[in-house]
Amino acid sequence: MNKFLCALSAELLKVKRTLAFWLTLLAPLPVALMLLMIFLQQVEQIGYRDNRWYSLSQNSLVIWGLLMLPLFVTLETGLLSALEHNNKTWKQLYALPLPQWTIYAAKQFVSMGLIGLSMIFLLAMMVGVGLLLNRFRPTLGFAAHIPWPTIIQAYLLTYLASWLIISLHLWVSAHWPSFVAAMGVGIVATVAGVLVIESDWARIYPWTLPGLVAINFMEGDAVAAELALGIVGGIVAALAAGWEVTRHDVL
Repeated sequence: MNKFLCALSAELLKVKRTLAFWLTLLAPLPVALMLLMIFLQQVEQIGYRDNRWYSLSQNSLVIWGLLMLPLFVTLETGLLSALEHNNKTWKQLYALPLPQWTIYAAKQFVSMGLIGLSMIFLLAMMVGVGLLLNRFRPTLGFAAHIPWPTIIQAYLLTYLASWLIISLHLWVSAHWPSFVAAMGVGIVATVAGVLVIESDWARIYPWTLPGLVAINFMEGDAVAAELALGIVGGIVAALAAGWEVTRHDVL
């Protein structure tokens, strides 16, 4: 465990002040601005569980889960792996007196941490949008209390459902040194997710799981199957990817 913590500490130092870190703070901003413009165009309150905060939360999570999150995961994991590919340091890392699995596990944990942090910022920006709307357009109905337990749970479940795509994209970016290839996989997978979201395939397609969980949870439908696939699939994919990458020829 101490050796893993050493690897994790080193990974955190490498990420500090990099583009990967700053994008974590900036990525939710386009979603927040889009929500602000969408709701400003409404001229009156449209009921949604008698509380507009539910509607705002669902819209933020659907836009984020189906479009922004898969692309953001692709970019973040690509940037993390590029730190080693561009500097050709995989070989040096594996030569350190640390178990090789700790190197990949550290990247896995940092990837998951950055995505989780981005969703915290998304939640904060969503609340900020609602407060701005209440200040300048009080007729929209944002004077109601914020249902914190439901909203926080929705964001948490959406994040957990993203574990599978985080593990898959980290494996792709670590296995292949081409940043373009990693981005290409993410873009194609995201576009395919938009196409299949209304089909039965959406329940087992990794890139639709976060958005599907967000939609179903806010509508009061069951999300257990999709959530289990995201969490368990993410763990299994991470273990399999770590085993494969640490045995991949980096010379």
